[in-house]
Amino acid sequence: MPTPDQGSLDARILALLPTDGTPVLNRVMRAMLARACERPVSSEAYFSARDRLLADRSIGRLRGQGGQVFLATEAEALPAPPADRSADEPDAWPEAKLMGPLRAYLEGPFRAGLDLSDALCLVQDTSTIGRGQWSRPDFVLVTAMRFRLLPGAQVDVHSFELKTEAGGTVQAVHEALAQTRFTHFGHLVWHLPTGSKAETRLAEIEAHCDAHGIGLIRLRDPKRAESGEILVDPKRRATLPAVIDGFLESRLSAKHRAALEAAVRGAQA
Repeated sequence: MPTPDQGSLDARILALLPTDGTPVLNRVMRAMLARACERPVSSEAYFSARDRLLADRSIGRLRGQGGQVFLATEAEALPAPPADRSADEPDAWPEAKLMGPLRAYLEGPFRAGLDLSDALCLVQDTSTIGRGQWSRPDFVLVTAMRFRLLPGAQVDVHSFELKTEAGGTVQAVHEALAQTRFTHFGHLVWHLPTGSKAETRLAEIEAHCDAHGIGLIRLRDPKRAESGEILVDPKRRATLPAVIDGFLESRLSAKHRAALEAAVRGAQA
């Protein structure tokens, strides 16, 4: 009996995965595929399709207990408050133009502030990787520090949601919060120049970030990396290692994955 072609299996896996990002066991997905295709799906065919989707970062996976795969989408369990963007606010610095300054801040002052001189620190633009704003941070920063006496390594994953001057809203806080499903720390980065009309919302945004354990970084002048100011420190999430591992596997570049693996194992990248 012929088996489904590669493209058909890839598309069916994406269609069958829950849109809210709930993981599905590999064996369950194979059974679902068999029913959908009305024919058996071999282990080789399934895992080949899964690996292709992992390679193009359409899905993530969780290791252990049979293995699971998940689809990240815009669906979010937390109720999102309505956006309160003001159409007449200035947009001299659109988000795409702010990406470079944010990278400079993360690789410079923010990294220095972590005081991890001996640790690996990776910064990656993830703004176009994944599905949906609720699971696609603009940047991810990963640190890996090996202990001197104890075995193993401490890995911390930070996610950053970048917003323009007009985009600093309560909804933006919830976007940053949603992304912590896959990370240890979540941050909202807001381009808010001194004297901006949007400063009237600052106290409210600070309060919401503090209530939800989300870090708030104010970027006053994108031309100066040192103008970044941490207004609220994030709280560390007890995100499962398997969830973070699957997220990083689907988001990091091959070069960064190799560097992280080498750092965790104590080898030279």
